[in-house]
Amino acid sequence: MNRQPALPRRPLTVGELLDAAVQLVRAAPRSLLVLAAGLAVAEQGVLYPLREVLGVGLLTFIREGLWELPFGGLWVAFAVGAGLEALIITFLGVWAGRAAVAELTGVWRRPGPWEVVRVSLAAPVAGLVTAVGAFLGPLWVPGYTLFGTSGAVIGIDAKGSLGRAAATAFRVGMRVTGVRLLGYLAWLLLRLGFLVGLMSLLGFLSVDDVTAFWILTVGFVIANVAAYSFLAALDAAAVIESRFRGEGLDIWLARAERHAPLTHETVAAR
Repeated sequence: MNRQPALPRRPLTVGELLDAAVQLVRAAPRSLLVLAAGLAVAEQGVLYPLREVLGVGLLTFIREGLWELPFGGLWVAFAVGAGLEALIITFLGVWAGRAAVAELTGVWRRPGPWEVVRVSLAAPVAGLVTAVGAFLGPLWVPGYTLFGTSGAVIGIDAKGSLGRAAATAFRVGMRVTGVRLLGYLAWLLLRLGFLVGLMSLLGFLSVDDVTAFWILTVGFVIANVAAYSFLAALDAAAVIESRFRGEGLDIWLARAERHAPLTHETVAAR
């Protein structure tokens, strides 16, 4: 029995986009989950010394509680963490974009060196803009959405720039922006629920503070791996779907398929 494509060639509802993101992760688990795991571990490696310097480390939180932590330190750690999340999601977008193209064409192609270089330059910019926006409060919203799809755009088009990603954020009634925000907030709630449940479980176990620290750190990594993989895949699905709506890409693919097998170049924006 043939597997249904993760991305049907037609405009999708928001629910179908969320389901498509899950299917894309399942279609490319090695590219997304394994890479996300390495980046999530590296993220904790960066945040650990920063939290300690700011006085908001996990051990301090375990011993003294949230309300005893300095608000300024929490705010800075939150902003930096938001920037790192945006950086990772953007970087993973290249592989998610390739997975989306493979679903449309049936041909998988790994990102080439130039695509990796492009996203390696774009992802830190997306992360920095998000971090600054998060530090300023409500500006997190435009910060997160402005350049965040640059990874997916590079993966889909084998080229692209921050400008192309910013244009995507405003196309089709800012649909991609709305979908990105919805997906992020949904996974934020899921991660918070998971960690609250984990902390409640620790309350029933007789473990020392160091053991609790490692359990919570592993919990952060596991939750983030799932979130980052899904959100990168959601970016790719939303970018493709916006092209279905705004450019008639689904019609173009149907016509092109009558003359020759589809390739990555057939999907790439002109």
